Amino acid sequence: MSLILTLGTVVLEKAVAQDSASKLPVVLIDKKKYEMHLAHYNNGLEIFKTYKVTIGKNSGDKELEGDQKTPEGIYRFSARYGRENLKAKFGAMAFYIDYPNTFDRRQKKTGFDIMLHSTNDPERLARPQDSDGCIVVDDERIKDIANYIQTPITTVIIYDELKPEHLKPETDPDLIAAFDKWLAAWSGKDIEGYIGSYVQDFTYESMNRDQYRAYKDSLNRKYETIDVKATNRRYFRHPKYDLVTFTQEYSSTFKGGKKAFVARGQKRIYFMRENGQRKIFSEEFSRY
Repeated sequence: MSLILTLGTVVLEKAVAQDSASKLPVVLIDKKKYEMHLAHYNNGLEIFKTYKVTIGKNSGDKELEGDQKTPEGIYRFSARYGRENLKAKFGAMAFYIDYPNTFDRRQKKTGFDIMLHSTNDPERLARPQDSDGCIVVDDERIKDIANYIQTPITTVIIYDELKPEHLKPETDPDLIAAFDKWLAAWSGKDIEGYIGSYVQDFTYESMNRDQYRAYKDSLNRKYETIDVKATNRRYFRHPKYDLVTFTQEYSSTFKGGKKAFVARGQKRIYFMRENGQRKIFSEEFSRY
């Protein structure tokens, strides 16, 4: 499956099952403890399974191709491959992680083929750091884990150290306020409040932030009403940046009440700090 990528926005070409993303477990990697957790989202993250993993040979966050470090950040499992499509060393199965993502590319990071995979050499699993940057488990565990992963939408968050506050993202009022402000400005046709929610170098397709502002302002003038609802919200925190996922229901009308445009799908909004404030640097949308 191909992806359409820009600095600011990612549009997933393949739609996902309706609301399925809001029910999927989340994968959490704790590099310090060499552990992988599966967690349900229920007003925060509740861990229900834990596995030991092997990570990159070198410690620290991945920066460059070939540095043999495991990246840190919020990612998706973008594709799944079975033994018949893999080199023998990757064992029974592999899930590709979408590194480098938009944030990584902003940081000029390089590298590719970062995966969660198994191995044909079980002795590697006795060594906590023995991969080229991937996350490694045995064949039995990868088959169990596969029951909880749906590509390309399952979220995997890789931490240097998983801390208690990462499991309680909804206790962060600043993140919730930043999201609510963006949503209210969009529905309220408040162009300054809306565009003010984005980083200065945000881009959408071929438009820079100023051009994007003019484009959204033209839609505000074209439509009499714009209504955007966000249900099934899930908040995720990472020391680098944050993510909000939700079911987006958009509708607009022309003057006189005639329906203009309707769309429903799964959206992912990524926030980073800019001048001390949370701002959107990337969006992903998959329409139902």
